[in-house]
Amino acid sequence: MTSRFAVLGSPIKHSLSPAIHAAAFSVMGRQADYERVELAVDLEGWVRGLGPEWQGLSLTMPLKEQALDVADYLDPLAIAALSANTLVRDGSSWLGYNTDIFGLQRATQDLEYATVGILGTGATARSALLAFEGAEPWIWGRNSDKAVALGEAHGGRFSALENVLSADLVISTLPQGALAEIAGSKSYPGTLLDVVYSGSSSDARFSAAISGLQMLVWQALGQQRLFAGQGLDEPLQDEPTIVSAMRHAAGMEE
Repeated sequence: MTSRFAVLGSPIKHSLSPAIHAAAFSVMGRQADYERVELAVDLEGWVRGLGPEWQGLSLTMPLKEQALDVADYLDPLAIAALSANTLVRDGSSWLGYNTDIFGLQRATQDLEYATVGILGTGATARSALLAFEGAEPWIWGRNSDKAVALGEAHGGRFSALENVLSADLVISTLPQGALAEIAGSKSYPGTLLDVVYSGSSSDARFSAAISGLQMLVWQALGQQRLFAGQGLDEPLQDEPTIVSAMRHAAGMEE
């Protein structure tokens, strides 16, 4: 039986996840289909109607919080972040995980930084706070009350927009176009990782930038480990080849 997987969210039609995961399955020799599903509400109802051939789901906006109520078991990281971007079938149960934290950490693993600034107050911002909690990250959001509460709950602290933009590492979890609106044309000294992915690894406002595709591929690799029945910290066999294929499918330069 061919295993079935999908990425769910809204909007979803431009998602690169099907190509990235198909590349991984191909290298691994696994018979599996991975598709896109446009869905914004009633994730629980959709999941409960799935047959046994469905083995795993990737979740994006606005379903990461809904997934918490769908999972029969939640990994501690998903509980801490109040966000699950991965559901994996285990018999008749669904297990919920967060691989965004893993993706953010791996995407920035080669950087040196003392300060981290996080823009936004949604599910991915919560994951970013946990990913960089050792640096006591600063956080900014348009809703300052929400940003203050989020920082206090997840190991960060609210700061002025200018401070956050001037951090050594800036993580933007803002919607597409919002960063340009708030940052303007001013120059900043740090490295930017904008989770709204594009093929670009440059941004004229910052001294350096990491494409959001880096996070996308690394969080997808975490999902592949889970889809294979392994732990998030357990590498796959021949993983460098798998990562290379995933990166190529995402249109990234080696």
